[in-house]
Formats: sequence, structure tokens, C-alpha cells
Amino acid sequence: MTPAKLEKLRAMLAAFPGDASNRLAETARHADPALARLIEYCSTDPEVSARKRFFAPLAPLSHDPETTRPSLAYAPPAILEALWHWIDETLDPEAAEQSRTVAADVFKDEAGRLDEARVRVAGRILDAVAAVKDEPREAKRLKARLGVRDFDSVRDIAVILRAAPALRTALEGLPEQIGEISDTLSADLRDRYETAAEADPDAGAWFLYFVMARLTRPWRILRAFERIGKRGDDFLLSRTDMSGIGEALLLDAGHFLAGFAQSPKTEAEADAATQALSNFAAITVGMTREIGIRKDGPWGQKLVELRNRASSQMERHHERTRKAFEPLIAAPKSERAARMTQVPQPGSEAFTEAQSLARFLLATKDDAARAAAGGAHQQLLTGLQGRLEELGGHLLNQLRVKDEDLQDKAQTRLEAVALLMTSLGEGKAAAVLLRRGAAAKAA
Repeated sequence: MTPAKLEKLRAMLAAFPGDASNRLAETARHADPALARLIEYCSTDPEVSARKRFFAPLAPLSHDPETTRPSLAYAPPAILEALWHWIDETLDPEAAEQSRTVAADVFKDEAGRLDEARVRVAGRILDAVAAVKDEPREAKRLKARLGVRDFDSVRDIAVILRAAPALRTALEGLPEQIGEISDTLSADLRDRYETAAEADPDAGAWFLYFVMARLTRPWRILRAFERIGKRGDDFLLSRTDMSGIGEALLLDAGHFLAGFAQSPKTEAEADAATQALSNFAAITVGMTREIGIRKDGPWGQKLVELRNRASSQMERHHERTRKAFEPLIAAPKSERAARMTQVPQPGSEAFTEAQSLARFLLATKDDAARAAAGGAHQQLLTGLQGRLEELGGHLLNQLRVKDEDLQDKAQTRLEAVALLMTSLGEGKAAAVLLRRGAAAKAA
């Protein structure tokens, strides 16, 4: 297409509402890849397209560390952007210009066309980092330019760029999403791993990270370890180049552990904390099921530490729940309306927090045992359910008193109790309580 036609298409796509252009490109990706690339190119800033094209081999591991697990964030977008400016301005402007040319040539398959430039840039990055190793001032200046505290991510990015050809070959033909690792696939991964390692020593280890990124259950990558490492537990594997995979899984577990460190105060926070605990349980339990993890091994020791921290967090959530519920489940002290205990009402911050904590407790009862808190968790749930049922009985008695003001206040509180019971999984009991309340008031 001529530049003029590209500009017209770009203007048309810019007029689409929301992310319609992205959805259109996704729809066309399988039916007409060339059209998909054209739409993507014209709906994206050309400079962004060039940068994305150059760092394409890193894409599966280039997620934002603020929003995803660490094993998918070895090449954060912010660092890639800073590296791109460095490459374009001084490190290798020729490579940047070549990427712009490739990005503009949207109808050609770009896979591998930038590999030579990537390898060259990777070498220059590694040389530049090595050159400032014993130069504190220069190292500080370079870190500031790239927005990093250390050069670990920068080195990782450079190594993956250098190993891109070997990684592409090793990954070719593998499904984009892998649910299970059968014996056949495990053997295939072993062969691919060995081939990648022969082509580039670093490619073998990184190959496993890229495979893990495709797994719906990342810890299943450990199924391939027995074939690769010729051992079924973590004692030897922790001393090989595969040890990084176990460390990555443990970092992911730590990431999700932090996701339920704070007691939820809203429904959204409760759901997020629930998902974090579920992910934490899945990884820690999944690791122990996939491979023998010795208690005195390095992974075993870290798993114990993580579970201890999870147990402490759950204890804090339990204590916070008790405090949040206490004013809500206090028994009425008087049958006179003027002396009824004043409690937080539905919609208030305190009531919403109690509902959110109840939602979290109920949703995590199956995973609480993974955090070494299953017994205490169930005991708290049962205790709160019993207290609410008892409180409901007191309120029913107040509804039978022929005092309209007292009845109105008791009815209001009964409805609040029913909401809390529902949050704790007692929806049917709550409905029965409300029906009994209506009957008592009408009697």
C-alpha cells in the first residue's frame, strides 16, 4: 500500500470506538494474518510498532510486574522502552532504523529478519554492562538511564535477544496454550531443551521459561524435570540450570502470597484476595505433587517458609473478621427501642468490610488448609454462623413485642443479619429468617 493509503486506513481505525481496531486485528489473525498485521500496524504508533517488533522474541515474558506474576515479567515494558531509546540514540541506531523498516513492511513475515541486529545489540548491551562493573559512577548513570536498580533484567533481556534464533526453533510447533504435559510431550520437551542448549547454552534454560509461560498450570513444567535432570526430586535439580524454574515458581507463590496480605474491605478486594490465595495454593500444592520436594531441600525449605507466612496472614484475617463482626452480632440488651444496641447499618464502611471479610472467608474455606489454617478457618465460619442464628432468634422475639418503634428497628437489624448470613453462605437460612420475621411482626 502507498503511504497515502496507509494514512487513510490509520485515520479510519483511529475513529473506531474503544479497542475495536484491536478486536478486528485479533479476529483477522487466523483467517488473514497479513490483514491482521496491517491493522495492527496502522492502529499503533509507528515507533511503538518498531520497538515491539524488535523485542518480539521477549513478548511472552514482557508483562508488567505490577499486574502479573514474576515468571511472566522478566522483560518489563518500562525497561524495554528505556532500552529502545538507548539503542536508537547511541547504542545501535542502525538496528533501530532497521526495525522501523521491517515494521513498515507489514505484508512480509518478520520472524528472524531482525535476528542479526538483535544479536549485535545484545552483545553491545552485555559489553556496556560489563564495562561499568567496576565504575560506580558510570554504573549509577546507566541504571538511572534505564530506570533499574540493578542490571539483572537488562542482562536477561540481552541474553534472550542473543538466543532468539535457537529459542524460535525450539518453540516451533508447540501449542500456544498447554494444559497437560503427557509422557510424549515431556520427552519432546527434553529433546527440544537439549537441542536449544546445544545451539546456545542460555537458550536451554530460557526455553523452559517460555514453555512455562504457555502452561495453564505453570508448575506442570516440573514434569519434564525428571527426564531432563534424570532425578525425581529437588535435591539435584536445584543445583542445575533448571533451578531457576523452581525459583521462578516460588517467586510466583510469593507474589500471590502478597496478594492476600491485607484484609479486604470491599467486595472487589475480597475477590482479588481470594484469587491470590487460590493461586498460591495451586502453585505450592502443585509443586509438591509434580516432583519430590525434600523438606531439607532448598525448595522444600522455602515452601515451608511461604506456608508459615500464609498461616500468619490468615490468622490476622481471622482476628480482623472477629473485630469487624463483634459490633454487628452483639445481642440486643433491651426490649425498649430507645435502648437498643446501635450497630453499623448496611452500606456503611464497617458493614461493607464485614461483608467483604465474610465473602473472603467463605470463598477460601477449601484453600485455607493450604495456608495451614484450615481448622481455625472453619471454626471461625461456624462460630459466626451460630452467633448470627442466635441473634436472629433474639430479633424475632423483639418483633413479637407490640411496640411499633421496636418492631421497625428489629426488622431493620434482622434484614442486616440476613445479609451477613448470606455473605457467610447461609442464604437459605437467611430467607427462612426473613419469612419468620414477617410472620412474627404480623402476628
